[in-house]
Amino acid sequence: MSRAEVEGLCKLARECLQLEQTKQAKELFEKAIAADIDCSDAHDGLATIAFVEGDVPAAITHFVKLTLLKPMESRNFINLGAIYNKQGEYAKAVDVLRKAIQRDKRSAESYYNLGIAQRKLKQYQMAISAYREAARLNPKMAEAYQNLGNVYMDIDNVQMAIINFKKALEIKPDFERARLALEKAESITNSAKEAENPFGRLVTAQALQTGSKSSIAMVRELTDAERYDDRHEVKHLADEIERLSKGGLEFMKQKLEPAIVELQRTMAEGEKAQTSLADVADAYHEARNQWAELRKALKRKVLELRAHEELINAPEVTL
Repeated sequence: MSRAEVEGLCKLARECLQLEQTKQAKELFEKAIAADIDCSDAHDGLATIAFVEGDVPAAITHFVKLTLLKPMESRNFINLGAIYNKQGEYAKAVDVLRKAIQRDKRSAESYYNLGIAQRKLKQYQMAISAYREAARLNPKMAEAYQNLGNVYMDIDNVQMAIINFKKALEIKPDFERARLALEKAESITNSAKEAENPFGRLVTAQALQTGSKSSIAMVRELTDAERYDDRHEVKHLADEIERLSKGGLEFMKQKLEPAIVELQRTMAEGEKAQTSLADVADAYHEARNQWAELRKALKRKVLELRAHEELINAPEVTL
């Protein structure tokens, strides 16, 4: 069969697909491949049909073939990565999606699908970077913001999750998944607020009954000097926590996130990377260690604040 005849079969198959005559289209594409095993148009058509019909193994076979026939086209790697995600083969998805990024660094879909795979592999920080890059490349991709919110929920950063869910709804007001996710996140935040005890208040005797008849908890009144010291200590601790929080956020923005993105890009570029993977990895580990120290310092100040609260709320106990 001549090349023109093979192309004619593929053209007829495409027309059948437009008429939703899937069976006839499939037969025509298969005839084209029987005549020319390297007919990329036929493999593309059969991959699409297999994906729609839920025949994932067949879709993978044809998309793998397409990556070999057209190794510089990112689309085939993106589609293969998306199918690997659907199949639950996330490590394979990461591998082919990095190849897609090598071929087209401006593809938001590559980063979006990469984020899906990395989240499933619990590579949360890398997934955050991937989704952010997808949103940067395509600011109208509401799904990128919604999935970014999901990752923040995974790591218990509810406030950042809420910000991203709201952004998704701002772009796509009828986005039901984002709306439900936002409601859940806001519910968690509201429940946490309701569970907080008022700071600096002395508990009542009834609330501190130990069950022993010989113990009576008495409410202790604060002196003016104690109240002054209390306010001064609270302000000092609050200022320190605010300083550390702002410093941590700025560090994430200026150092940690760029280090993660650079590591991710270097891994994706492979041998074509201008900077060695070892150097980029060292920079990432240094940034991560500095971030860990900032977190420890912030945690210490929060514990000091809690200890102060427990001290000021401690009742006097008489026997």
